[in-house]
Amino acid sequence: MASSGPYATARVISPADKYDNKMVPSVATPTNKIVEWLNPQSEDEILDIGCGDGILTAKIAPYVKRIVGVDISSKTIESFKKAFPFIDSRVIDCRYLGPDSSLCCASFDKIFSNAALPWILRDSTTRANTLKGLFEALKPGGIFVSESGGLGNVAEAYTAIVSAVVHRGVSAVTAHEASPWWFPSMESMQSLVEGAGFNWIKGEIELRQTVLANSDEEGIKRWVRLFGASFLDLLATDELRDAAVAEVAEVLECVGRRQHDGAFIINYIRLRFVAQKPHPQH
Repeated sequence: MASSGPYATARVISPADKYDNKMVPSVATPTNKIVEWLNPQSEDEILDIGCGDGILTAKIAPYVKRIVGVDISSKTIESFKKAFPFIDSRVIDCRYLGPDSSLCCASFDKIFSNAALPWILRDSTTRANTLKGLFEALKPGGIFVSESGGLGNVAEAYTAIVSAVVHRGVSAVTAHEASPWWFPSMESMQSLVEGAGFNWIKGEIELRQTVLANSDEEGIKRWVRLFGASFLDLLATDELRDAAVAEVAEVLECVGRRQHDGAFIINYIRLRFVAQKPHPQH
């Protein structure tokens, strides 16, 4: 899973259900550190939350005793099962791993999430419950490892798409509410994790400048349409949506085009951390 250089390559995970339509760097590049921190061992039982298409899950599977991938998207899990029928994958809303869940009650040595928490934790009313469910699913001494978007992630594109829909009559509040993500600061994530009972072991923020694979004008517009789909849906007509996309692409062209080779850059902010469920005090 080695990176080919200092820049990732952006790709699209196709839309499926509620948490899909993700714009992320390709799996192979950002996962070096998360796998290193997860440190899979032969006796480990691991839970992958927001597993998506299962590529990373499948790469880890041969090295551990058991791994389970869960995702809210039935279409994604259907694809997962076709590609990796030997891996336990389930349609589960990770926000509600309560006492009746088959994944609760200290079942796992390790839990990890790659690029899924911004969607899973978007709803502020279910964040605490989500983390508590993960806490309960871990064995004492088990660890929770995550990498996802942090505060400032894709800020240029995020700001440009919000501004474009506001320019066309949508209120700023409505545009904000349409966002499918939560990109927290390190401190906010640490507070949430510790509030569920975890001990925070370590965390870091990384700027990952990502090259858009198709970076001509039409390629940028396609990226904007996918990245900004939930915002563009606020506009009533195709004409308004087309105009908003053109505005965003023009703005991004001013700030994202690399001078020496013409490549188009997207600035991803990656937040990763390790937290541990403490052993009970005797």
